[in-house]
Amino acid sequence: MRKHICSSVALAFLLVGTLCAGTDPFCGKWKLDSQKTNFTGEQMKIQDLGGNKYTLGWGTVSDTVTADGTDQPIHFGRTVAITPEGSNTWKMVEKKDGKVTSSMVHSLSADGKTQTIKGTDNKPDGTTSDFDVELKRVGTGTGWAGTWESTEVKIGSPDQWDIEAYEGDGLTFNNPAYQDTLSMKFDGKDYEEKGPNVPSGSASSGKRVNAHTLDVTDKVKGQVMDHTKFEVSGDGKVLTLTIHETGQPHAMTVVYNKM
Repeated sequence: MRKHICSSVALAFLLVGTLCAGTDPFCGKWKLDSQKTNFTGEQMKIQDLGGNKYTLGWGTVSDTVTADGTDQPIHFGRTVAITPEGSNTWKMVEKKDGKVTSSMVHSLSADGKTQTIKGTDNKPDGTTSDFDVELKRVGTGTGWAGTWESTEVKIGSPDQWDIEAYEGDGLTFNNPAYQDTLSMKFDGKDYEEKGPNVPSGSASSGKRVNAHTLDVTDKVKGQVMDHTKFEVSGDGKVLTLTIHETGQPHAMTVVYNKM
């Protein structure tokens, strides 16, 4: 839910959502504040198995693929094709159900200490968003192999969320661009997230800490992917997410402004 929180609600909920906006500080339209958001600190681990075969890992997720330009199955029902272009460049294309979800170019610096990723995210609503990521090598390793930590992340088209009321004290989180929807109550039970790019078995559970704070846990097929604290400022204008991904050493801070 943290990266692509949820789509438009049914007409039956529009009146409820309007009423919610006056009483629940989470309700409303929110737009990502790229200047205050900190996506850095995420680590990617690459193991060179020889023969152009690599294991790529992020947190609890890892995939072993051969860099030969062919589509190969990876986590969450996706495929990836990695095409080497010389020793210091990879072209990578990810797909879901045969449709391209993102394409990017990984470039390795001549001294092997930094890596850059430039790519485009294809959203289900037909729009696109460019992204640029810079990573530094952490610890030892040569070539592509080693641990890489993001030091700068730029996103061309900031996400927008619509948050509405759902059955009493619950909320529906919508991300129109990704056509993702999550309707949940804060009773500790799992609630299914839905959308064309959502992994099968995605669910979230949570609780209200107080009127301005939520604690939410995201899972895929029962495996915990992250814990997130949602906090709305006292004036109701800023929504801050502190995200602790399983297996990652640093938390991310994501900031949204009320529109």
